[in-house]
Amino acid sequence: MSDYKIYSGTSQIRAMEIKNILESEGIEYYELNKLDSSYTGILGELQLYVSEADSEKAQQLMESIEDE
Repeated sequence: MSDYKIYSGTSQIRAMEIKNILESEGIEYYELNKLDSSYTGILGELQLYVSEADSEKAQQLMESIEDE
């Protein structure tokens, strides 16, 4: 199974919003938290991944929330 990165950034709020949307649509994801706890928002990033099977639907959801 291949994984598709749906989000990469430093905003924990944005990541939480995306996770809530994915959960409401029944899309499974996993998160890699590469943020440095001493310098949150400055060093590192959060990454969200979905399966390749869900990547198209997840991408459409991302585009729809970016248009808002």
